[in-house]
Amino acid sequence: MLAGLLAKYFPQPRKCLLPLSALAYLFSGFFPWVAGPPASPDDSWQLVLHAAFAQHLQFGRDIIFTFGPYGFLYGGYYPATYPVCILAWALITFAFWWAGWRVANHFSSNQLIAWLWFIAFAGIAGIRFDQSFDVRLTGWILLLLFLNFFVEKRSISPRQIILVFLSGMFALVKFNGFIELSAVVIIIALADIFYRRRWPWMAFLFAGSVLFFWMLSGQTLAWFGPFLRYACVLSGGYTEAMMLSPSNEAATLFSLLLALAVIMALTVYAAWKQTRWSGIYPVAGLFVILFMIFKHDCVRHDPLHEITTTLELLLATVACLAVTQPLLRMEKRWIGAGNYFVVLFIFLYGSFNFNRCYREENLPNERLWVDFAWTLNIKNLFAPLRLIRDPGHLQNVYAENLGEIRNQFPLPPIKGTVDVYPWRQAIIFAHGLQYAPRPIIQSYSAFTPELAELNAAHLRGDQAPHNLLFEIIPANPDYPSLADGPSWLEMLSRYEFVGIESGFVWLKHSLQPGQYHLSPLTNTIINFGKSVSIPATNTLVWAELEIHRTFWGDLACIFYKPPALELLVSLRDGQALKFHLNSGMARSGFLLSPLIQNTAAFASLAKNGVADLTESQVTKATVVAETQSGYSLAYQPNMVLRLYQCDIQRNQE
Repeated sequence: MLAGLLAKYFPQPRKCLLPLSALAYLFSGFFPWVAGPPASPDDSWQLVLHAAFAQHLQFGRDIIFTFGPYGFLYGGYYPATYPVCILAWALITFAFWWAGWRVANHFSSNQLIAWLWFIAFAGIAGIRFDQSFDVRLTGWILLLLFLNFFVEKRSISPRQIILVFLSGMFALVKFNGFIELSAVVIIIALADIFYRRRWPWMAFLFAGSVLFFWMLSGQTLAWFGPFLRYACVLSGGYTEAMMLSPSNEAATLFSLLLALAVIMALTVYAAWKQTRWSGIYPVAGLFVILFMIFKHDCVRHDPLHEITTTLELLLATVACLAVTQPLLRMEKRWIGAGNYFVVLFIFLYGSFNFNRCYREENLPNERLWVDFAWTLNIKNLFAPLRLIRDPGHLQNVYAENLGEIRNQFPLPPIKGTVDVYPWRQAIIFAHGLQYAPRPIIQSYSAFTPELAELNAAHLRGDQAPHNLLFEIIPANPDYPSLADGPSWLEMLSRYEFVGIESGFVWLKHSLQPGQYHLSPLTNTIINFGKSVSIPATNTLVWAELEIHRTFWGDLACIFYKPPALELLVSLRDGQALKFHLNSGMARSGFLLSPLIQNTAAFASLAKNGVADLTESQVTKATVVAETQSGYSLAYQPNMVLRLYQCDIQRNQE
């Protein structure tokens, strides 16, 4: 097939040099020739996604996460899935090149200039870092949108067909990709119906390809609905749970919004000049893409996400240049020239932002131009060939990485199934243990009472792991017992303390599981800034805090983010501490007192109960918003606080 297409579209061998070199360049950037996982097990979710695909675990039942069954394509190496990765990325690379080269030739009929545009576009998408997949996804959707509205003249072309078909696989990698692709496909379908007056074939092909790739991955069709529903629940809770707001956020967001507005304005003008009012369709599609870029940056505003946003912004700029310049250069000369000044301005802004973020990560030698030049390095261009000369290279690196994890976290022999809380499951793979995943594989993702209950029910069920490795490492400065709060009660009653191994509390499922009993202490309405005295008891104090967002809070979560909530607590030993508070996790219920700040304190609780933790008992608690006044219109002012005395009864064996 590939040879036939090349013969059809490039009949003269001498004219094939530039397009084929572009394909080779893109292949070196996209092909999975880099090994994983990293020596640090913090990115264990990548290994879990590989194992889930290999074992045909059902998404929506066995695994509930922001990624789908093809999430393993996001990154990392796993021997069982690597052949599928090779095939998938080979198809993606060819389709990306085929569509991208067509857009490049729309930008300029001069082959050399078209080649330079493609190298810029592909190079930005091919820069390797932790979230490079998100950048490639943005490039893919930009090609799909612009190819349909600005480049292809035919109603259906082979390029469009293969792009839409493979989009079904892309949509099942990460749920934000599913949302973005679905939105763009729907916009194209609406244009087909109301503007072009033709059958919206693209929408049906996309829907069919999603279901095709879903079943091809070993998933049961019956779980597709639950997968979408839980993915929506996770997406709805992500903003409040994971948001970060640095001190310089306002300035960087203003600069980003200005750059996005300039890109949008140029595209609006070009669309108006080409099709007048019907240009609203490509403009709407571009707005979806730029809005997702903005959300990517503003929710978890840290250097890593800023770097991702910078590359996505540059990719959108280069893509828009390809469709606006052919239209604007027919206008007055200053308008066409101004297009390049806009590109230069955004490139300089993006380069500065890229370098600043890496400096904040203590990597001062990282530069945008250096990383781009690295993609053109001879060793990089021919790196995929190493897999032909040394086919076992990646597996050797994979084994070395797991060996580093074993050395960093040595464990004694553990019999039976194992799960790790809150997220470092790579330790299980490194030691060759039998993994028994809970549905929400990362505790910080159990954003709502429903999700938290799924994990707690897993510990009560027949598939509960025989062993748990537990540590306290909050993803954010949250109250430590918020993440998977209801599961704590199951761990403390159904599992027995074995010891501490490599910083983890080792818990083993009891042959005669105990139970816990909650006795009401108080049920009261509190407001922002109002301190509540916590009754002194010789047992655990369990809290359920009903906090609900207002209409304005929901809007803030959709278009930006609400102010963070904070829980201020006073301890018996006189300490006054401040933590982030997630409203969904607070509704799920959590251990309020004593405060378990670290893994050693949890080990003491699991072994001896509250006897050694009297100084950590909470005496007062206050909820405030992270604003100057301590209040926020994003949340209802009246909050219901229910406190319970929790007695845990363990059976003697």
